[in-house]
Order: sequence, then structure tokens, then C-alpha cells
Amino acid sequence: MAQQGPVNGKKENKTVVVLLIALLVWALASSSVASYLYLENQRLKSSLSSLESKAVLVNIAIDYGNGTVVWFNSTPLPSGSTALSALTAVARVEYKLSTMGAYVTAINGVSENIISKSEGYSWLWYKYSPEKKSLEMGPVAADKYTLANGDIIVWRYEHWKF
Repeated sequence: MAQQGPVNGKKENKTVVVLLIALLVWALASSSVASYLYLENQRLKSSLSSLESKAVLVNIAIDYGNGTVVWFNSTPLPSGSTALSALTAVARVEYKLSTMGAYVTAINGVSENIISKSEGYSWLWYKYSPEKKSLEMGPVAADKYTLANGDIIVWRYEHWKF
């Protein structure tokens, strides 16, 4: 059996010392990075809390009535936004104002088409009801309905006939 001489033992000790120093440097660096990321996460959480009171996230769909439906999910809007302002945030919109509220006449170039006094195609808006798990026609004109965080609004180009 060969015995290690004093030279080999010193080399091994130096290697162990270098490895221990490298491990210590790695531990300090990774702890510092982890601490920084934790503190940054806490700062962003508090910023998000203050933003939540100033903004709402809503999902908006535009159904063109021909099988094409375009979704704008998690659209950020200022608090107090309406179903109409949500639509104008994601599309080119034409509308008329009256004492009853705004009436949308065109979305992205698709205009209402009144065939006669008793038939036509128009834009109508709906709100998803989580309780009923279905869409319900907007209860008021789109510019009169204030959105809540998480609302789902669908604009549909629909055929109507009396």
C-alpha cells in the first residue's frame, strides 16, 4: 500500500479550503439574491394592492355574428369604467348619445343594418352572470353600467325581428 506523503496531504487540504470558500461565497450570494427577491416581491404586492383600488380587470368579447369571436382577457381599465369605455379601449367604436344613454352603431367597421322598421342587425351587449352561469342582456345602456373587477362583457352583432 502506498502512503500519501506530506505534499499530497497539503494539496488536498488546499483543495478542501478552496472548495469551502467557494461554497461560502455561493451561500452568501444566493442568500443575498433570495433576500432581495423576497423584499422586491413584498414591495410589488403592496403596489398591486394600491393599484387594485384604482383599476379593474375585465374580459371583453366581440362576437361578429358570423362565427368570429375576439376576446380581450384581463383588460386593465381605470375604476369607474363603463361597458362602453371598455369596448372603446379594445375596438374602434361608433355610437350615438341620447337621454337614455349611448347606442353603439358600429364596432371595427361592422355597422348596424336596419332592413325595415321590424327587422335588422344591431350591436347588443351582455354581462356574464356567475350565479346563473349564463349571459344576461345589459341592464342599462353601456355608458351607464359601471364595471366591477372580473366582469365578463360580450358584444354581439345580432339579427332581430318583430
